[in-house]
Amino acid sequence: MKSEEIVKWFVLFIIGVKSVYSIAYYSHLIISHTDETFAKEYDDRILYWKKISEFIFVLCMSILLIYHFYPENGIIQRPILVDKETRLLFLLYGVILIFTAEWTVFFDKDSYFVRMINKFK
Repeated sequence: MKSEEIVKWFVLFIIGVKSVYSIAYYSHLIISHTDETFAKEYDDRILYWKKISEFIFVLCMSILLIYHFYPENGIIQRPILVDKETRLLFLLYGVILIFTAEWTVFFDKDSYFVRMINKFK
């Protein structure tokens, strides 16, 4: 598989993650204006998936920025309007986004991911 094809699939994955975030956001918005018993039952799960999808989106966009603006990457052709300093700024922005992401949302002791990992121990 060529790197261009991998990037296309990665972008489709990012769109899917953003779709999950949008569904969770609007579901939370609708549920917050409905009956309280129904809201209490499902709102926590919806907010959890909203946070998880937001974290995955930020992480994926950071990876895409780093891949696209890596200075020594000769695989893809560079746009003419982006100079060396701008590429470096976008690269550093991608790295900063990875370091400042909310890792506790994904690796919290009560998260579904950690519970799934603990089942395999």
